[in-house]
Amino acid sequence: MFVRYAFLADTVSRDINGKISAIGIFDNIIAQSFPAVQRDMTLVIHLEGTINEKGEHKISVEVRDCDSNRLVKMDQSIVLGVPSVTHGILRQGVLIRMIDMSFPKKGQYEFVVFGDDRFLVRIPFMVQKMDIKEAGAE
Repeated sequence: MFVRYAFLADTVSRDINGKISAIGIFDNIIAQSFPAVQRDMTLVIHLEGTINEKGEHKISVEVRDCDSNRLVKMDQSIVLGVPSVTHGILRQGVLIRMIDMSFPKKGQYEFVVFGDDRFLVRIPFMVQKMDIKEAGAE
């Protein structure tokens, strides 16, 4: 099992056929003060695997700060099992919605994703303090 793509977005939906639509894809959060709170965001992870990997899998996601301290850990079970007609590849979109996620200080953060306790991918993003002078000039 591997990650084909992963990203953060403000709003994400999935239709009955599994198609994912995302609005507001980002890798940078601008905060007025700290701790910063991101009211609503969704981590989108598109997984692919072989026919031998069909079935239930555990996905774990950790949010880490720039010092690699784990702030949050989330676990979710997924079922890999919708094969591609053309290549026999199994695909599964995983949506992890987070409400009121708190970031204690500015700096680089990352989501670290594991599948069945095996490292899959890191998704880095920045949390920055708003420059009041630049914000007032617009």
